[in-house]
Amino acid sequence: MSSPPDPSAERSSFARLTKREVDELVIEHLPAMLRFARRLTGDAHTAEEVVQQTLCRVFDKWSTCQGAETFRAWMMQLLVNIDRDRRRRVRPASHVSSEEIHDLRPRPEEKAIGDELHNAIRTAIDRLPARQREVALLKYGEEDFDVVTIAKVLEISTANVYSCLHLARKSIAEAIDYHSADQPIEKNI
Repeated sequence: MSSPPDPSAERSSFARLTKREVDELVIEHLPAMLRFARRLTGDAHTAEEVVQQTLCRVFDKWSTCQGAETFRAWMMQLLVNIDRDRRRRVRPASHVSSEEIHDLRPRPEEKAIGDELHNAIRTAIDRLPARQREVALLKYGEEDFDVVTIAKVLEISTANVYSCLHLARKSIAEAIDYHSADQPIEKNI
């Protein structure tokens, strides 16, 4: 007969963070937050504002985070929610034209990598509906979150993540005139 699991052992892996640990984790993940916010908002200034608001919320609610293992996803979840609130408050008066999208200046390292296909894919992602864009950026952006983490960050089911990824890939394929869009795409999990 085996003894019941020790709850203190499980608790230790999710021990509450200290203020110092939170500071270190924020410093570690700040560049990723800025990159993600820049892609999410499409504007460097707005991205900085969203990140600043996120940092305020992180420092206000850091004691609710379950531990260092979940900190990055928790912080990105805060960022996504703050950006959603911002978008609800500020509705664009008109649709952004493709000329305005091309006016965005890529960072030097992006410019070195960029080519026509890269720009077409970025434009297609920017035009996706908000939820599909969030999922696509978390999965295929520099963050490269797995499906389970994306579901936690966006507070949706993994099935919804898969659905959004499928629809996003299909829309992107159509936007870049990829003729094999109707063929199944392997999951990158």
